[in-house]
Amino acid sequence: MDANSQAVLTRDIDVSLLRAFVAVAESGSMTVAAKRLNVTQGAVSQRIKRLEDLLQKQLFDRSTPKLETTIDGEKLLLPAQKLIVLNDEVYMLMTAPVFTGIVRLGIPYDIIFPFVGPILKSFANVHPKVNVELEIGTSETLKNMLDKGNIHLCLTTESHTPKGAERLIHNKLVWVGGINGEAHTEDPLPLVMVNENCMFRMPMLRALEDRGLNWRINVTRNMDATFAMLSADLGVTAILESTVPNTVELLGKDTCLPELPEFYINMYTSASGANEAAAELAQHIRDQFSQWRKPPVMMVS
Repeated sequence: MDANSQAVLTRDIDVSLLRAFVAVAESGSMTVAAKRLNVTQGAVSQRIKRLEDLLQKQLFDRSTPKLETTIDGEKLLLPAQKLIVLNDEVYMLMTAPVFTGIVRLGIPYDIIFPFVGPILKSFANVHPKVNVELEIGTSETLKNMLDKGNIHLCLTTESHTPKGAERLIHNKLVWVGGINGEAHTEDPLPLVMVNENCMFRMPMLRALEDRGLNWRINVTRNMDATFAMLSADLGVTAILESTVPNTVELLGKDTCLPELPEFYINMYTSASGANEAAAELAQHIRDQFSQWRKPPVMMVS
């Protein structure tokens, strides 16, 4: 058998078929997927059939009212999501206008990890001539800086989404402490906070007061020091669930600690809108958080 007869036939997958598949897999409904893709339900159904014919696999179990992925469909889901993201990044890279200049972005210290790295990396890949300068501070400080024109846009962590802000994602506030630690059992409870203006301060204190628990506060001034104290089992604190690093432990319902409220990551942009590169970064941030809101997409740097 010669080399030509052994050649593997290359088949290309239409990304629009994958978009339809992912939309149905995430929503469990052809109708919802059609609305998300802004096409007819018939078009979605046809694309799913074309994809199944191409792959010679049944991707959905159609015996129940809500469409569920089959084993083959589940196997396809994550690679399909990654391929769609890559397709969009390539298209943006090749078609985006060339932006230059400086964009000053404000970020609260409590969401630097894990959000900022992937955002800056992907934005730099598309707009390598834009220099993004980071300003780290509390949410209130950053909003004041934006009002004064010292930064072009900022993200915040807040208990609601005020007028003039754009909600990007919501996240549960959770208790964390040292791995296998016992600080959460102490009385008074040792609380670790970055500063007195921490947005999570009052929700923590109100929840503890409602539970009838005593506390004492240690202020660290930065997140590295905070996590160092937690790792040493010298206290506990509350952070957003999606920002819990592997150096600390999530303190669950088996502890005496009370439930905490949800918080929101919001975005504020300059009212003047004079900086085109800043507007492009704002749109890039929207796109990134839009992907992170779709389960089971995982953030990758």
